[in-house]
Amino acid sequence: MDTDKQSKILNQYIDQYQPTISSTLIALRANKNNLHIPYAQFLFSVIDYYGLLYTVATARRFDKRNPQNFKDFIASDYFPKKDRCKGSFLYFIRNGLIHQIFAKGSGVGTSASNTLFYKDTSNGDNATLNLNYLDSVSITAIESFINDLKTNTVYIDNLFDLLITTNYGFNDHAELTYEIVNSFGGDMNKVFQDCA
Repeated sequence: MDTDKQSKILNQYIDQYQPTISSTLIALRANKNNLHIPYAQFLFSVIDYYGLLYTVATARRFDKRNPQNFKDFIASDYFPKKDRCKGSFLYFIRNGLIHQIFAKGSGVGTSASNTLFYKDTSNGDNATLNLNYLDSVSITAIESFINDLKTNTVYIDNLFDLLITTNYGFNDHAELTYEIVNSFGGDMNKVFQDCA
């Protein structure tokens, strides 16, 4: 394995984000009974992010906005077999929580059950997303994927080719520059000024 490529991938796409992800999860877990929606939204964002990395690593496909990244990651061997068929439904719930703040006719909560969804008998038997379980299986999947980045040459080569060589930083800096040009005529200082 090319250790220089591996180091660049781990530094750019894993190591710089892990402390923020970890500290945010600690805060959300401590308040999970009061913060169901932000807790779920954050978990979905993390799955989206690692789903993109997974897709690039395994399929050499880079499209930040493709819902298939999320679904394919959930359907992968990184998640429990019993849940792999639920990616599309989970993405449906995700869209409700991200775009409408509500879970599209279902629910979000916490349960001691070892299931992704549980029947909420207090709320019309709705299918309710179990945040405890989603957190546990998602973090386990992500940790396994990260561990594979330490040994899988194909993953590293694919990630390096598509995310370092071709689309460095997901093209975030290029997209930011484009936004500054369109919104502020290219003057970044206007971001800090009051609107006229």
